[in-house]
Amino acid sequence: MDEADRQHAPPTELMNFVRRIADETLRHHAEERQFPRYKLTIEVWVQPVDSNFVPLGDPFTAVSRDVSTGGIGLMHTRAIRDQYLWLRLITHGGGVMNVVVEVLRCRPIGVFYDIGAKFVAKLDEAPGFEVAKPKKA
Repeated sequence: MDEADRQHAPPTELMNFVRRIADETLRHHAEERQFPRYKLTIEVWVQPVDSNFVPLGDPFTAVSRDVSTGGIGLMHTRAIRDQYLWLRLITHGGGVMNVVVEVLRCRPIGVFYDIGAKFVAKLDEAPGFEVAKPKKA
């Protein structure tokens, strides 16, 4: 992340909160998952987009909670009302993966918001998810 992204970095309290709840959440919901989830606590650059992937509003930084081949769990300081989000993820090898997710839920947990989203598109050639572009509304 560059300096502009750091200006919108999530507060330390959010990062600490996600680290505390990630293991408990994975244990509690493991039997409900179609795809196994893996703990992943990193800052994620987020840009709200429309169904054609055109940016809406300003980007922000959230914190990932977990990831699977089907989706990702995020935490943020405010509620998300957008249907689609463009996420920029840093891979283990240091590469960048740009994906679009569809927000399935956004619910409060304490003073933060838990966002569940499924992968719907990969926007670059980085190795990763095999997903299809969402249908036009």
